[in-house]
Amino acid sequence: MTSSNPRFPQTAPPSAPLGQAPEEEISLLDLWRILMDQKWMIVLVTLLVTSGAIVYALLATPVFQTNVLLEFAGEDAKKGGGALAQLGGLAAMAGISVGGGGTSKDAAIAKLRSRIFIQEFIQDDNLLPILFEKSWDQNTKNWIVEDPTKIPTYQQGVEIFLKSILKVNEDKKTGLITLTMEWKNAAQVTRWANLLVERINRHLRTLAIEEAKRNIDYLNNELAKTTFVELKQVIATLLEDQIKKIMLANGRPEYAFKILDPAVVPERRISPKRALIAMLGGVLGGFLGVALAFLRHRIQQSRNTPPGIVAPTRHSLKKEPMIDSQG
Repeated sequence: MTSSNPRFPQTAPPSAPLGQAPEEEISLLDLWRILMDQKWMIVLVTLLVTSGAIVYALLATPVFQTNVLLEFAGEDAKKGGGALAQLGGLAAMAGISVGGGGTSKDAAIAKLRSRIFIQEFIQDDNLLPILFEKSWDQNTKNWIVEDPTKIPTYQQGVEIFLKSILKVNEDKKTGLITLTMEWKNAAQVTRWANLLVERINRHLRTLAIEEAKRNIDYLNNELAKTTFVELKQVIATLLEDQIKKIMLANGRPEYAFKILDPAVVPERRISPKRALIAMLGGVLGGFLGVALAFLRHRIQQSRNTPPGIVAPTRHSLKKEPMIDSQG
């Protein structure tokens, strides 16, 4: 039996713990209502951010990439190295010494990346006006700078070239070398890549020929001074080796690097990736729109709350047990 005494009002037994499940359902419902109330602002912000991303992708400077696949071709300089090394040792014992000749792979790659070589390349091709085109007047052929100290230097050009344009990587498994260049003009970057390989081959070939000629002059002088028949034979063999080096260098345009796959004009840019930028713009715009929607709802709620009254929260909306005022 249930009591009907008004002094002891009957209270409804609490339905299943007024716990987190109902509050979460109410919270999610509130969130959904806020999003629906602010849906047009969310859509507008998303469209604005996405449009901005698309405009940026369309106006951003394109970057093209081209590659040259190379094989080191300097191993011929080491052929016959055993016998020549022995003869060179005998000559050294007699006080005669010549350079080792040839160019190692590491030395050739280091030379390709060297600042002095890149600076010569920039100077010979007059690349500073291209690298710093915003500071160059194509009509007057002068730099557009008020302060002469602000005129771009070759050192600055080398830094840009080595940091942003040129990359040289070696595959340790195959030994093949990939020269990669990136620039905003597809035809220019392709020309630079092929020309750079041609120049490094010519440069190293010239150095090898000059060294061999110096060795020949030195060996001829030593040959004229010595009276020992055995030493004359050693010097003659070393002279023959230096002459062969000159002949091989002159007859081999690809002296240090053999081109397996030359650079070709790229048809597609590597950046900016317009589709990806547009997609990221849409996602970012959506998140920003939702954040602004909740912020706007919070501001409106604060304005609608009279001064001195705390805006109700979902915790304060819980019903307190009723107390009978009688008795």
